[in-house]
Amino acid sequence: MFAVLPVRTPTVPPATHTNCYRLGRVVIDPASPWPDEQARLAEWLGDGVDAVLLTHHHGDHVGGVVDLVARTGAKVYAHADARLPFPVDGRLADGDVFDTGAGLLRCLHTPGHADGHLCFRHEETGDVVAGDMVAGVGTIVLIEPEGHLATYLASLARLVALGGALLPAHGPAIPDGPALARQYIAHRHARTEQVLAALADGPLDPVGVARTVYAGLPGVDPGLAAVQVRTHLTWLVEQGRVRRRDGVYERERA
Repeated sequence: MFAVLPVRTPTVPPATHTNCYRLGRVVIDPASPWPDEQARLAEWLGDGVDAVLLTHHHGDHVGGVVDLVARTGAKVYAHADARLPFPVDGRLADGDVFDTGAGLLRCLHTPGHADGHLCFRHEETGDVVAGDMVAGVGTIVLIEPEGHLATYLASLARLVALGGALLPAHGPAIPDGPALARQYIAHRHARTEQVLAALADGPLDPVGVARTVYAGLPGVDPGLAAVQVRTHLTWLVEQGRVRRRDGVYERERA
């Protein structure tokens, strides 16, 4: 049902493109900030674009919005928590239904990666435009404070319950969406236990934990790894299993 055009965007490698989806008279995430890609998208879309829906506010998802609005006069819709550098015409909430002219899309508030993150579920097929909840290439980066692991895991669990294919922002569609969402949940839980184990010999800062957890894995960016580790440490603190003191983390005593 959805048509898709990957457009080149300044995103996190290995992803190099963001998927722009079209259903009826609606476009989701016109993403590229570059004029050549914006022109290619406009040619692909042709006439009849009335609305732009946004999964979230990150630059590799909204870079082409202003250009597309100027070309088409389309109205822009996003969640109330999405922090956008341009005006919007309407704010969407969990459970809202949007008529595309080629089927209904139900809005699903799925925070954890970004404030105000939305997925869009096609009411007839059950397929879900998933934004940055999952990826068909690479992985999903959580960056505090809006990246919050417990919230992200709850949003993933919601996708498990929905069923249907997941259509990510980066990479190909995932036909068995629930299976991938379960894999993501299991992976994050396993990584959390690795982070906890890294503290067995005493306190460490996030960089020290990352060096232990990611030791021997090729191609790991140490800074990005530390950013990811921090979200796991925060979750462990929230669970009462770890405490933070003077920038380092240590296990709570039993």
